[in-house]
Amino acid sequence: MQARFARGIAQTPLTVAAREFPLEDAADMPEVGDLVTVYSQDLETEFSIRLNAVAGPDLWYGVIYAIGRGAEMLVVAEGLELDDVVSVRRQEIASVIKADHQH
Repeated sequence: MQARFARGIAQTPLTVAAREFPLEDAADMPEVGDLVTVYSQDLETEFSIRLNAVAGPDLWYGVIYAIGRGAEMLVVAEGLELDDVVSVRRQEIASVIKADHQH
């Protein structure tokens, strides 16, 4: 998972090593609007991300909606904050909550 902005003196995008998960079913293919879960490598930090654009094959842009570590809700973790825009690869997505696209 990579932040779509630059922070700090180096002014380079922040990359967070995310745990990779296989998505076996085509039904699990994320779409714009879906809420997805991405975990840090140690599985202790959970990022909930709302996908808002397709960035390429198996790559999406999204906004961090929630960050949790155990029962604790956080504003900042692994250098990322709520409302940060990140890019997420399909392999990093642990689960998908489908958006209601029937409006």
